[in-house]
Amino acid sequence: MKKYLIYIGILSTLLTSCDNYVDIQTEGRLIPKQTENYRYLLQGASTFNSTYGLVDVASDDIVMRDDHAAYFEQYFSGSAFNKPYANSYKWADEIIPIGETDSNMNSLYTSLYTCNVIISEVMSSTNGTDAERLAIKGEAQVHRAYIFLTLVNVFGKAYNPATADTDPGIPLLTMPTVTENITRASVKQVYDQIVKDLTEATTSGLKAVQTGRNIWFPSRASAFALLARANLYMGNYTEAQQSAEAALALQNNLLNLEDYQNLGDYSWPRTFQDTENILAKESGSYMYSPMVLSLSDELLDSFDTNDLRYQLYTRSLNDMTYGTLTQGRAFSKELLSGDGRNAGPTVPEMYVIKAECEARAGSAGAAMNTINTLRKSRFRAADYTDLTAVDANDALVKVLAERRKELMGRGGFRWADLKRLNNDPRFAKTITHKYLNETFTIEPNGARYQFPFAAIYFDYAPDLQQN
Repeated sequence: MKKYLIYIGILSTLLTSCDNYVDIQTEGRLIPKQTENYRYLLQGASTFNSTYGLVDVASDDIVMRDDHAAYFEQYFSGSAFNKPYANSYKWADEIIPIGETDSNMNSLYTSLYTCNVIISEVMSSTNGTDAERLAIKGEAQVHRAYIFLTLVNVFGKAYNPATADTDPGIPLLTMPTVTENITRASVKQVYDQIVKDLTEATTSGLKAVQTGRNIWFPSRASAFALLARANLYMGNYTEAQQSAEAALALQNNLLNLEDYQNLGDYSWPRTFQDTENILAKESGSYMYSPMVLSLSDELLDSFDTNDLRYQLYTRSLNDMTYGTLTQGRAFSKELLSGDGRNAGPTVPEMYVIKAECEARAGSAGAAMNTINTLRKSRFRAADYTDLTAVDANDALVKVLAERRKELMGRGGFRWADLKRLNNDPRFAKTITHKYLNETFTIEPNGARYQFPFAAIYFDYAPDLQQN
């Protein structure tokens, strides 16, 4: 009897057999055997355009003020779709309500399935050149590495060389079918696969950069950029700097915000027009609202009042909600372009990675030069002054503060940073969230830094270890 096999992230929607990928429905029935058909699998931008949005809500960048929480409880507390917001904010033992699937996780594992089909089959496809097949495989490897990197930073511990071999990571599914019980690979195994995929992708013949509506397709710059991100999270600072510099050698444009300060809403460059974007990965199934992405006073107070990121990317909640909510400010960049926020690698991210690595290497001057290259584009020329540092430690503190401001509100960066920086006593911190009359606290390296898996998945994968 033919054995049916299940991918954990799409348990409720997808069953695959030991045969090839399910038929692609076109006017007829098209089964991927020819090389061009694997290219078609990569064509659907929405297939790979996912991230894990809920972790932003759990970070110290976000606060649910009293009027936000009261409004949320009045109108959304009974909604299974909205409840994960409050649960994430409270670092609850259960994020996804009982009986519900995790739509962020489902989207990412659905994308992973397509990646695995391509990677495992395209090199033996017909009617294509070796160069075409290798480039298609390389694109799928970049997408797969992004998925693994995103998920391991949600469900696994921060990379610690001393414990990564035994710390539970995520199900490391690298084939389109699963023949064994689904279990979690170690954090080290996941990162090893990420680095392998991205390293191979850098030499797979990808286009150097992607522009315009092709920004959803991986490029060589995006492979280097994600390799920089992964190595940073691993604490491999020399390799992270090298990869960031390789990405910047291919793509290094920064938007001068002063040039855009007088444009109205929905008039800024869209995702595919924004030349800072290296690879587009817009926010996942749990979309944000102003209430959900209300910024903490700690973050807001870190901005210079002349910083255009504060003036243009944040906005009074009273204005954004037409008086429904009156307290605080929210991240509002999406109102400028009309698009969701991008969690994919960007030129600014490469600058802050490079600067952090330089500071950690003891090169305070180089770190300040790098971070000031970025900062100059974030102020009016008349308001700008360079940052300076007295030593490498001071440089690191200032670079990390700039990183937080530059990457706020998009794609889980702050959550991943909190996790990795908790391993350094200089930056470890206890976070407190208040929700109506309740107070919630998470200590450095607390267990709830690893999100729990939705309970429904254990019905199908009983060997999956819960956080």
